[in-house]
Order: sequence, then C-alpha cells, then structure tokens
Amino acid sequence: MLYLRFGSILKQIREKRELTIQGLSVLSGVPEELLEAAESGRFEMPEKEIKDLRNVYWTLATDQSSAADYKRIVDQRLSKPYPDFGSSMTQIRDEKQISVGELSRISGLSEAVLEAAESGTVEMTDEDSKEVRKAYWALAALEATPADYRRLLADIAMKANGN
Repeated sequence: MLYLRFGSILKQIREKRELTIQGLSVLSGVPEELLEAAESGRFEMPEKEIKDLRNVYWTLATDQSSAADYKRIVDQRLSKPYPDFGSSMTQIRDEKQISVGELSRISGLSEAVLEAAESGTVEMTDEDSKEVRKAYWALAALEATPADYRRLLADIAMKANGN
C-alpha cells in the first residue's frame, strides 16, 4: 500500500509540471519503464534506484521552472537524438574543439572509456554506454562555443588546484 501511495504522489508531481513519462525520462535520464513502474506503485527495486527516483521527483517538485520551460527543454532535447557510437561522437567533439582528455575532465568519464566509444570497436556495459551517450548528447545539444568550454576547463583546473 505504501508503494501505491508513493507512486500516486510521483505521478501527481509529474502531471503538475505537465510532463509525459517520455519527457521526464528525457530530462532525468531515468528509463521510461522505470518511471512507469514507479508511478504504478507496483514495483520492487533496490534502495539506490528508489533514492534516485526520489531525487528526480523532489527536484521536479521544488524547481521554480514553469511547465512551459520544461516543455521547451524536452522539445529541444528530443530534436537532437543520442549520437551513435563512433565517428559521429568524434565529429561532435571536434565541432566543440575539445580533446578527449578535455571531455573527460568536463564529463567525469575516463579517457579510456571515451576513446573506446569513439573507436566504436569496444563493447561497453549498459551503464558505461548510457553515460557516454549522455556526455556526447549534452555536448551536442548545448549551444556553448569552444570559448565557453575553454572557460569551463579553466574553472575546473582552478578548483582542482584549490584556487
């Protein structure tokens, strides 16, 4: 019964923001199937996934953005599909004029994983694949210039050096 109530609350939060399951999945990175299962209240999942769901819906409930803001972001993200592994990832990175090492520092993913993704020759776990696709997708979807990335990298370096 507790999960049914929890699921009902989750659904109310999402609907208040006028988001579909697909839209919330696009915003949060949580698979649609998991969101649907959670909102139905009929699910069993590890505590980590429940915690992740709470964070997604808590952010949604407390954020000051309007439903129109969410719709705009979802529409923008859906207009740019996830890149395939391989050369399209290299093109995305080259367009932003950043190296694999720099993307590694920005995304927090290891250089080896990013290089493997760009080569398109290495099998990755589903979790690695998901994180790599999100990193390249965000890089492609953001309207930042190469200069913006240079400033971001400089800020990261300053913070790493304790300045």
